[in-house]
Amino acid sequence: MDYLLDTNHASKLLEGNESLSSRVKNSGSRFGISMSVVGELFFAVYASRRKDENLQQLKGFLEDIIIWDYDITVAEEFGKIQAEQKEKGKPIPSIDAQIAAVARIHNLIVLTTDQHFNVVAGLSVENWL
Repeated sequence: MDYLLDTNHASKLLEGNESLSSRVKNSGSRFGISMSVVGELFFAVYASRRKDENLQQLKGFLEDIIIWDYDITVAEEFGKIQAEQKEKGKPIPSIDAQIAAVARIHNLIVLTTDQHFNVVAGLSVENWL
């Protein structure tokens, strides 16, 4: 199985959450993040008080994890998801629709604490926190 970490799960890995780190390490699965999550993680670094330390930690993390691109195919899927959610009357934040699009295109399970991912059709969602 392949997993896409939402920002909340990626942040916990960066913080050294032992139970999550152990589960990821021992799962035998592949884990990655999307470029949208990369942007959110950089925002967290530059909004923090320990920018230099956090930037170094993030760059090391990014060297060791799969980063799924946000390409034209994913962009189209994003548009579909946003339209689907609008039609249902259950819009989700744009950045989360981008994450969902990456997951749907690459058949990834989203690891997140955010409940609104559960309303996106064709998306597998788990919460390991």
